[in-house]
Amino acid sequence: MYKICFLLLVCTVPVSGQMFNRPVPADVPVYEFVQYDSLDHGNYLTAPFNISAVSSNTPKPAMILDHNGYLLWYKLVDAPSLLDFKYFTTQNLFAFIEFQDPNDIRFTLLTADLQPYDIFTTVNGVMPDVHDFGISMDQTYLVSGIKDSIMDLSGYLFNGMQGSPQTNAIGFVVQEFSAAHELLFQWNSNDYIHPSLAYEQYGYSENAFDYAHGNAIFEDTDKGLLLSFRNMNAVYKINRNTGAIEWILGGKQSSFTFSNDAGFSGQHDVQRLPNGNISIFDNGNLGFPVPRSRAVEYELDTVNWVATKVWEYLYNPAFLSPAMGNHQTTAERQHLVNYGLNYRPNPSFVLTNDDGTLSSALFFQDSFMSYRSFLYDFTIDPEQRPTIQCQQQNGMVTLSAAAGFDQYAWSTGDNSTSIQVTQPGTYQVWANYGVGMLGSEPFVVVDVNNTCPSSGTLSPNPFGQQNITGYYDLLGRKITRPLKGSLCVVRYENGVSKIQMWVD
Repeated sequence: MYKICFLLLVCTVPVSGQMFNRPVPADVPVYEFVQYDSLDHGNYLTAPFNISAVSSNTPKPAMILDHNGYLLWYKLVDAPSLLDFKYFTTQNLFAFIEFQDPNDIRFTLLTADLQPYDIFTTVNGVMPDVHDFGISMDQTYLVSGIKDSIMDLSGYLFNGMQGSPQTNAIGFVVQEFSAAHELLFQWNSNDYIHPSLAYEQYGYSENAFDYAHGNAIFEDTDKGLLLSFRNMNAVYKINRNTGAIEWILGGKQSSFTFSNDAGFSGQHDVQRLPNGNISIFDNGNLGFPVPRSRAVEYELDTVNWVATKVWEYLYNPAFLSPAMGNHQTTAERQHLVNYGLNYRPNPSFVLTNDDGTLSSALFFQDSFMSYRSFLYDFTIDPEQRPTIQCQQQNGMVTLSAAAGFDQYAWSTGDNSTSIQVTQPGTYQVWANYGVGMLGSEPFVVVDVNNTCPSSGTLSPNPFGQQNITGYYDLLGRKITRPLKGSLCVVRYENGVSKIQMWVD
């Protein structure tokens, strides 16, 4: 007996020892997507970039992957950096942060059908900052920025060096806007936090002392703000009405003691979970005895002021991601852990449940990473997706995309409406949709000599109880019998071929 499986690894391409198994168009980084179960957990959002190309205007993609890891939609932006691509469920809006230069950072919103909606940036002499953008419960917009202040730090030592009386301290700023772009609220760390609370391991410069390095803004259930300050190894709870600091988790002046954990360091992405706990992506830069990154969840007791670790996840084998990253917990207690600044053989992100069982993992090619990645449950109208038709004549296979689009992009690099296929593999086409390109279902070619009657877009259902006429590996080569647990192509007497996992 057998069962249909969605673990589709048809076209794997080795590049310098790396494996990539999902088709992509030109200018989109290749990747390997591994599925450990066949469940539909939702769509993945990510925005990979090459660290060596951050200062160049090579295209940076915002990407939506379907639950099988295939590229559903993408947008290429000519910018040095494209960050924090995410979806706001309540508002049904997408957003990303586009960095053109330090004075030109755009917080861009897109509609549910991925059309332009709005663009925000900072005001009042506050420089925009790339680290975060959010929408509040009151439908206002929370934007990150920075503002410098000159401070006398001559009474403090940093790495054994006396601070300057004219230190340029970089304050982390939160600005809140109405939908009409009216400034409603502003908070500056320089007004509330002294730079001596920074950890000297992150460095000191009298010309630009980034003592706080804010990297996350999260609206708490009482509408206060949770702010993550990487260089202080601390999360601050801010009163939205007064700006006052209500409590501090971690760092040199923590309001809490840690009952069963050493705490976190260099952290990113603080969130308040529905169960009342706090989740963090702990980069672990100052971890002892060995720095390693993890996702972690704490229960906070604000009566006895104790923080208790109730859950954590470390990839096996554990490793250090020194910067970037995030930890998202879904309503179903799935954990999307994005590792930021790290490379193969470590994953770019993983999806795991509470007991540490992996559901999926994504590996970008070497030198590519994503600042953050997310998992959301939303639907793009399947009627809007391009379709692929197959024709075969005189030994030539032609795949054609449906007409009616202005732009086409094939996984082969072609931009025409049709392509000629000469070898087995998985093919996909993208056509213009919104401000980007929407993908077809992947199309599998098993045998170029008998393609159109027997192959097509991937389907989970067999066609009746037909007799099996042959087994093939994922490169189209005939085999005697599949190995248990392996993926294979099963061909039936009616000409239909199906990709299946052999279980008996």
